[in-house]
Amino acid sequence: MNGRLSEHPLAELIHEISEKGFSGALRIERERVKAVIYFEHGALVYATSNLRAHRLSEFLRQHGLASRTGNESTSDVVMAEALLSAGTLTRQGLDQILAEQVNSVMRAVLLWTDGGWTFDGRAHLSQTIQVKIATQQLLLETGRRLDQMFTASRLPSGKEPICPATDAQGNLSLLPTEAFLLTRVEGSTSLDEIVALSGQREPDAKQVIYALLLAGLLKREYWQHAFRTAPPQTVSSEADNANRALKSPAQPVKPEAPPEPKPDPRQQLDAFLERLSIASNHYEVLNVSFTADVGEIKRVYHTIARNFHPDRFHDLTGTMAHTRLQSGFARVTQAYETLTNAESRAAHDGNIQALRRVRESQAATARTGGDTARDSGSEKSEGGGNLAQLAEKRFQEGAVALQQGQTNAATSCFSAAARMAPNEPKYRAYFGRALAANPKTRREAEGELQAAVKLDPQNAQYHVMLAVLYRDLGFGRRAVSEAERALAIDPHNEQARQLLSTSEK
Repeated sequence: MNGRLSEHPLAELIHEISEKGFSGALRIERERVKAVIYFEHGALVYATSNLRAHRLSEFLRQHGLASRTGNESTSDVVMAEALLSAGTLTRQGLDQILAEQVNSVMRAVLLWTDGGWTFDGRAHLSQTIQVKIATQQLLLETGRRLDQMFTASRLPSGKEPICPATDAQGNLSLLPTEAFLLTRVEGSTSLDEIVALSGQREPDAKQVIYALLLAGLLKREYWQHAFRTAPPQTVSSEADNANRALKSPAQPVKPEAPPEPKPDPRQQLDAFLERLSIASNHYEVLNVSFTADVGEIKRVYHTIARNFHPDRFHDLTGTMAHTRLQSGFARVTQAYETLTNAESRAAHDGNIQALRRVRESQAATARTGGDTARDSGSEKSEGGGNLAQLAEKRFQEGAVALQQGQTNAATSCFSAAARMAPNEPKYRAYFGRALAANPKTRREAEGELQAAVKLDPQNAQYHVMLAVLYRDLGFGRRAVSEAERALAIDPHNEQARQLLSTSEK
C-alpha cells in the first residue's frame, strides 16, 4: 500500500493501523528526510529516521554511552543487541532510551502534511528493540499542534455524525477544553452541533474535535480510510457449514427481545421545562439535594448541558418552546454558578431560610384570623398539584416577603409563580419589578415586564414599571414612551406624570 500524506496524513494512518491491528513497517519520505515506523498488532513499537539527531547513537551519546556503541554506520538494532549482550544497559534502561528516541522522531514527523508513504506488512523487528509507546497521547498532542486550517480541511462536512467512543482505552491527559467538549457529545451528534455546543470559535472547536478523533475518544462517520483490507476474519465455506450442521443438532432460536424505544427528545424537553417551571430555588432547578457537593453539582450541570442546551434544539428557533428553553437554561447556568461558589451559595441558603420563615409567618397569620380551613385547603392543593393555586400561593408569599423587606425571598417567590403560570401578567410584572431592583438582573427584568405588557397592554401600572426600568438603565426616550402610554390609559396616574416631569428636566 502507498499514497500521499496530503491525502492520508500520518496521524490518520497511525490511527487506522492501530485500530485495525496491523503489523508491519510504515515508511514515509519528505524531500531528503526518510523515516520508518514499526507496528506489532497495531501497537507502535519503534521509529527512526535518517536524520542524525534521530539515530539511537545520538540518544546514547546524550546518556554518556557514545564510546560503547560502535561506529555511526552500525544499525540501531545491532547497537541495541550489543548493549544488552555486553551488560552495558539493562532491558529497562534500554527501553527508556528507545522511548525517548521514538517520541522525538514521532513528534517531528507527525506534523508532516505532505510527502509520500508506503506500508509493508512483511517487515518486522526483533524483540530486542520493541518498546511501549503512548500512541493515543502522541496523536492527541499532534491534533493540538497541527495548523487550524489543516484540521478544518479534515472535517469538511458539518453534517457528519460524530459519537463518543465506547471502547476508548488509556488514561489520557486532557486539556479543560477537551474534557468539556467530551461531556457535550452524547450519542450521534453532527459536527456543526458539537461546534455550537463547545462554546468556542469554529476553528478552535474543530481542532479540539480532530485531536479527540485521532486519540480515539470520539468516532466519526466519514474517515478517509487508506487501507481497504479489513482485519483477518475466519471465513467458512458452504461445505464447512453443512458438515457442522450435521454434527450438531439444530438448536431452537430464541426470539430477540425488541429494542427499547429511544426516548423522544421533545418529550424529554417538555418534561425538563415543566420541572423548571415549578422549581423555586437553585437546588430544585438542578434537581440536587441541599447537601450536594461541588463535584456532583458540576456533573449534573454538564449532563443538563449535554441534553438541553438551546443550541441542540435549533430547529425550534423562533418558537415559544425555544424561548422558554433559553430562559430555563439561563436559570440552570445561574444555579450552577451560585451553588459552586461558597459565598453565593451561603447567601442563597439564607434566602431559602428567610422564605421558609415567611411561609410560617403567613400560615400563623391565617390561623390567627380563623382561616385555618382555607390554609389547609391551600396546602392540599399544593400537594395535589393544582398549578394555578400553587402559583397564586407563591405570588402571595412573595408579596408578604416584599412587605417584610426580604427582597431575595420575594424574587424567588415571584419567579416560581411566573414559571408556573407564564401567561398570568401579574406574576410576570412583579417578577420583573423584583429583578429590576438588582442591577445585575435588569436585562432579564426587561423581558419579564415586556411580557406582562404584551399579555395585558391596557394595564397602566405595567407600563409604569417598564418606564422606571428604562429610566434606571439610562434609556430616556423609552422611559418617556412608556410613561406616555401609561397616561394614555390612565390620565390620573401620578407616578407616570412624575416620570415625565423628571425626564423633561
